[in-house]
Amino acid sequence: MEIWLKQDNDAIQIPILPPSFEVTVENGHTTVNVQTRGEVSILGKRGLKTIELTSFFPAQDYPFAAYPKDREPEEYVKKIEDWLEEPVRLTITNTDINMECVIQSFRYGEPDGTGDVEYILSLQEYRPPVYTHVEEETKQSTATTAKKNTKKKSTTKRTTKKASKSYTVKQGDTLWGIAKNMYGSGSKESKIYEANKSAIEKAAKKNGFSSSSHNGVAGWWIFPGTKLVIP
Repeated sequence: MEIWLKQDNDAIQIPILPPSFEVTVENGHTTVNVQTRGEVSILGKRGLKTIELTSFFPAQDYPFAAYPKDREPEEYVKKIEDWLEEPVRLTITNTDINMECVIQSFRYGEPDGTGDVEYILSLQEYRPPVYTHVEEETKQSTATTAKKNTKKKSTTKRTTKKASKSYTVKQGDTLWGIAKNMYGSGSKESKIYEANKSAIEKAAKKNGFSSSSHNGVAGWWIFPGTKLVIP
């Protein structure tokens, strides 16, 4: 099992796996007391998932670490603090956890003289708000309305054509980062992958990989020079 935190083109793998982790999901159900029936339940929507990771960043090589020590504990701390104000992607391999999160809290400290930094990282699922704009139309004659609708359809078609873009992958790019720049949300990386599956997989094989997937995440490996269509 591997635990990864990823933001835009940057990522870190948790060096020391937590002994355990727990995902919490709450629902917005409420209970109301009705005079003729007593207490009744009113069903609500699913709440946001939360997960807490407790472990430490090693100051030395340990045989049980996920990989050999490649940086100081303070570098992990700085990286996570830099990510506090933007969503991050949490991926835990061999599980179905692969979601955008916000860092709710990050507590850390050095409890002894080993130099190891112990931490508690609390993450909450990120679900961006959706805004609906209501347009008010003035009353017009049937002929004027029909003409306006025709004009709208024509404009929509032109806008759709312009909205189709292309992008050439650069060194250090990830689908998550490209989706974040193009759509404002990295969670739409799968939309770009599906539109460019053939090109991405072809580039992966050309560079010696059997596929673009890594630990079940399609499109993890992308290569400079690959031309993508942004739908």
